[in-house]
Amino acid sequence: MVEELSGPHVGYLGLLRRIASHWRLSLIVCVGVAAPVAVWALLFLPKSYEAVAAIFIEDPRRGSVSTLRDWMPAGDASYQQAVLRSRSLAAAVVDNLPQDSMNELIRHAMHRDYVLAGQNLIRRLLGHEPVVFSPQQRAVRELLTARVRFESLPSGEVEIRAIAYHPQVAKDLANTYIEVLQSRSRSHIRDEARATRQFIENLLAQTKANLQEAEESLAKHQRGGTLKLPERSSVEMAQLAQLESNLADIQASEEIAKRRLAGLKGGKDSAGMPGRAARQALSERLAALEAKLATLEEKYASEHPLVKSTQAEINELKTALAAPPSISPGGRSAIRLTLGPADQAAVAKQVADAEVELASLQNREDVLKQSIARLSSRLSALGAEEWETSKVLRRVETHRSLYATLSEKLGTARVQEQGEDRGLRVIDRATLPLGPNNAPAKKIILLGILLGFGLGVGVAGVIEYFNQPIETEDDVFDATGLPVLGWLPTIAGHQPTTGVEREPLNLVNGSIPDTLPVEGCRSIRTSLESLNGSRKLQSIMLASAGPKEGKSTIVLNLAWVFWELGRRLILIDADLRRPSLHRGLRCPPQPGLADMLTGNVPWPRAGQGIREGFVFLPAGSTGTAKPGVLLTVAKLRGALELLTSHADLVLFDSAPVLAVADNLILASLVDGVILVVRAGETQRHDLVRAKDLLEKAGASLLGVVLNQVSPRETRRYYGRYGDYYGSRDGNIEPWWQRCRFWANKRTGVLR
Repeated sequence: MVEELSGPHVGYLGLLRRIASHWRLSLIVCVGVAAPVAVWALLFLPKSYEAVAAIFIEDPRRGSVSTLRDWMPAGDASYQQAVLRSRSLAAAVVDNLPQDSMNELIRHAMHRDYVLAGQNLIRRLLGHEPVVFSPQQRAVRELLTARVRFESLPSGEVEIRAIAYHPQVAKDLANTYIEVLQSRSRSHIRDEARATRQFIENLLAQTKANLQEAEESLAKHQRGGTLKLPERSSVEMAQLAQLESNLADIQASEEIAKRRLAGLKGGKDSAGMPGRAARQALSERLAALEAKLATLEEKYASEHPLVKSTQAEINELKTALAAPPSISPGGRSAIRLTLGPADQAAVAKQVADAEVELASLQNREDVLKQSIARLSSRLSALGAEEWETSKVLRRVETHRSLYATLSEKLGTARVQEQGEDRGLRVIDRATLPLGPNNAPAKKIILLGILLGFGLGVGVAGVIEYFNQPIETEDDVFDATGLPVLGWLPTIAGHQPTTGVEREPLNLVNGSIPDTLPVEGCRSIRTSLESLNGSRKLQSIMLASAGPKEGKSTIVLNLAWVFWELGRRLILIDADLRRPSLHRGLRCPPQPGLADMLTGNVPWPRAGQGIREGFVFLPAGSTGTAKPGVLLTVAKLRGALELLTSHADLVLFDSAPVLAVADNLILASLVDGVILVVRAGETQRHDLVRAKDLLEKAGASLLGVVLNQVSPRETRRYYGRYGDYYGSRDGNIEPWWQRCRFWANKRTGVLR
């Protein structure tokens, strides 16, 4: 049972409190880590500069009239944002950068691919070839991963933030992005407008031919005199003509939607050529690379790495253009932009919107066909002549209406093809940064502070996890299974911890009967008296695991509270190595127990009367005494029988159990042993070891007394009873008095 109770147990709330008590250590560790990091970030981190440009990407379909909106490219703003973050645009930017900017991207990289470095190391160890990127590829990776970032705002504005080690390079990066994006965006919109115009022209020519045919048929009816306006169901025939006109308009819009969806998926366009836009982009890139190669050949030899890498890229592009464009099983062209996950999601949304639009047009077409069929069935009762006349008139009106609509939209498409790009607007071009960018240094300093704080808390946590002090009654019971006989709070006052005036002693003020320390001592006395009813307790020894835990203070104060009941009491200082009770009682240290055990001084002369019925037996002449020789079973048993015959209660102070084994024999002879534990100081494992030693020696353990209980625990247990116990005397002090005492203690001014 005892082994189970003394097993490992962690009170995590208490652990957190103890970690917080190491705030000085945590602060020192935090400063020790953060200070060098901050010095390095401020003095040795290469200065970087940030240039900012702003563009506005507007969906051209937003806010347009329905006639214009139906025939404009869908989701153009999403397309431009996808292109903005694409690898192909970054490659085009690298191709158009000045040579100085290109050199910085290659020679002074901000991005370090540690994963690739580790993989290459493994490949070298295995005898494989490492992965090596060309200067062009390295520049593109550097641009995408470390140099440029985009911040999109809900209003459609996009900030292009470029970072470089030189102000001019940062400016060139941001402005080159704008120039290349403008070129690509304008080319894309014009290509879309050109394709739309060509498709509308084809539809318009076909509609014009159909209109001419219908008008010729109408003229024949008029020349033959067979044209006669129907006299019945004129309203239904007018509705039928309107429905057929709407159906023709919807069918034309459906053809446009199909073409747009095929373009988004990378399939064939209206001319039947697969991947035309992608192939045109490759052609433009091939022309740019050939111009770049010509410039490089003027400066470098043919074996130069830049010349060789550029020539290799040109060969790859020529191979791709020479091969027939392949369509993937999902309908996407094999030649397409390299997009990230977010950009792919934007393109997928455009495809979904186009599919929804196409499905809506098909549903409207089905509804119109059903309405036309119903009206046609109603008009089936007309005569053949009337029906033919109405049919010719409807065809003419339908083709005229469609021809007018297509003519209007053809004019709109021509205006869009010749006009400027309205989807992309430059708000601000990048200018030279006025000063270095402090964001990287601030980020590194913040990371250093967080690392130092975490390390400081971690060190304190590790220390306290393995250093588990006893703090509460529950901790005592969990560790030993022994009952807590009582506890004493921290008694206000300053006592030296070293020298001849070291602790003890803090005497409770017995003249004030309602203080917490006094009531704590009386509570311990009451617990012992309740045990005295079940077994005889005439001799009691107070022990502790280590020094400075307060057993001398406890035994001295217990002697006072037992004496006030009228008990005949003998208080004995059995710590022959470091006696201390004589200082608390202001008595000479000898003669005493050592003289009595050696036989040099008899009992009556060795004791010193303190009060009537209260005799104190100090340690005696300990200079030449050997505790291991004096504290034998025979001598102690004889002395104990003699002393108990002259008193109702004999109290022994003793040496620390784990420090010396002097008093283990005495512990086996007395009626009971009380373990004194200093709250927040005595370690759990020390208390368990002391208990085991005493039990192996044959001691009868009565329980545990908690000494120096913290003010926090005192307030937790007895704060609500402060008035009852007389907080006016300072045992449960207000917070401002505690703060003043702490400040006085720090400054050395004690009042």
